[in-house]
Amino acid sequence: MLQGNPCCSLGELSRELRVSRRTIQNAVNAVTDKKFMYLRDELLLVRIKNLLASAPNTAIREVSLDAGYRSPRSFARAVRRACGISPQQLRSLIADELLARKI
Repeated sequence: MLQGNPCCSLGELSRELRVSRRTIQNAVNAVTDKKFMYLRDELLLVRIKNLLASAPNTAIREVSLDAGYRSPRSFARAVRRACGISPQQLRSLIADELLARKI
């Protein structure tokens, strides 16, 4: 579920799975040795990179909606938290990587 919707919060996941937040946190930590938030951020970055690589000219607003966010602003905050740069900067990095692979 988290992989399909990486913007899903711990509370939402807890309600959907009908287990406590603590149970999810403990399970994620036991399996990945990471906190839930860090795992979610990693999955978010993978999804966003795939979206940007497959459609590099898509507007950031569209990418944010495709990634499951209701607003581009919350999407931008999540991207910045996950990788330290804006969605536009991430798009540029991905475009540069794609160009470097073709050369």
